Amino acid sequence: MTAPSTPLASAFIAALDEEHVPAPALEQLESLLTAAVEHARSRWPGIALEPEAFVAFVAERLPPGASVPEALGATSSIDELYLAFGCLRHHRVALQRFEDTYLREVGAFVSGVDRSPAFVDEVRQLLRERLFAASAGSEPKIAEFTGSGALGGWVRVAALRIALNLKRSEARADSAARESVEAVLEEDLGPELQHLRSRYREAFAEAVRASLGQLTDRDRTLLRLYHVEALSLDAIAALYRVHLSTVSRWLSRAREQVAEATTQQLCQRLGVGPASVDSIAALVVGQVDLSLTRLLKTGG
Repeated sequence: MTAPSTPLASAFIAALDEEHVPAPALEQLESLLTAAVEHARSRWPGIALEPEAFVAFVAERLPPGASVPEALGATSSIDELYLAFGCLRHHRVALQRFEDTYLREVGAFVSGVDRSPAFVDEVRQLLRERLFAASAGSEPKIAEFTGSGALGGWVRVAALRIALNLKRSEARADSAARESVEAVLEEDLGPELQHLRSRYREAFAEAVRASLGQLTDRDRTLLRLYHVEALSLDAIAALYRVHLSTVSRWLSRAREQVAEATTQQLCQRLGVGPASVDSIAALVVGQVDLSLTRLLKTGG
């Protein structure tokens, strides 16, 4: 008589750590695994995964000393591991089910931190990247889900960590931006730049005015809101219904455009040679924020 085939049991045992208690007999284990896979497939229709690879995935995540029959009988945990395994394999339907079941709840998960739609979208996107994208030779974070707790709770913790880190980063960015303007007000430029600033003061102001005129209406408005109205990055982001990091990028790009255009304008107006360009550029970078504040106040 031919021995019964037990491919799932064989794959499961091969993946078990030595610290685990002995598994049931092959025939019993095969029956348990078959039932677990069928239940998971019925829970997530349309997600067809290689059963041998999935049961090995489950075996690798059993805690030491766990009872194999009890672990396989916990259908909700096995079902969630099946979905996680499908996402790890980038199965299209699995990723969509994860999106519909868990990622749609991110707003509720982080509502205590920030409930604005732009912030929630940012957290959701970062969560997708962290869970499903490999980095530095390591597996995506979804591979770390073991099934020892509910998948929804595990995702909630991950979303909260991202949300809190984002808020800390935003606070640092806003503080750094404010400090850069304060530093300009207190800056000791040294004798060479002091001379340049004194000599080119009016030409510099005219160059900044011309550079502001080259900006888009949105960029001029952003600079006025930040430098004149002293609105925080958070407040500006709320006005434009975008995330704070987007506003930070817009402002940085607008200031860079003003600094570059001002340097070019000064070189052209004063007819200076290449030897003076670096000194003028240093003056522009050091003074552009302060000049923006003054000129925008007067409608320049």
